[in-house]
Amino acid sequence: MSDKIDVRTVMTGNDGKLFIFDGKERILLAEIKDYEIKASFGNIEYQPLGDVQEYSIPNKVKFTLTFSGAVVRDDILMDPILKKLAEGEIPKYDFQSTATRSLDKKEQKLTLRNCIPNGDFDIMTLKAGEVITRQQSFTINSIPVFEEILSIGK
Repeated sequence: MSDKIDVRTVMTGNDGKLFIFDGKERILLAEIKDYEIKASFGNIEYQPLGDVQEYSIPNKVKFTLTFSGAVVRDDILMDPILKKLAEGEIPKYDFQSTATRSLDKKEQKLTLRNCIPNGDFDIMTLKAGEVITRQQSFTINSIPVFEEILSIGK
């Protein structure tokens, strides 16, 4: 086994895609420029009497998905969100993130279920001379699941 990385196995953002499930099929969100899936861990700080050390006790985790992209359609996200809100409901979505390695076509696939809009959610933001984009943020109300994982040499 080599002590060096085979750079052919390294992927870039060009290898990734983000999909949304509409209840029937998986739809590519081709207009997305960038996205992030993050886990934020929270701990309770605890220092027992007579001990100078403070400890962290694992307490919680929150998963988020944020993305931005060009405004090319409203039928997949914005229209359903506004319609659900008019009915007094907060909509939920399922997403899937993929990345396909060029070298061997192996795919990393991560499914995100029960995602709800969170925080500031662009509806319409325009700047003269720039592409119209939206930034959107979701809380992922389930633990993300790897449907397919990447490995080297397997």
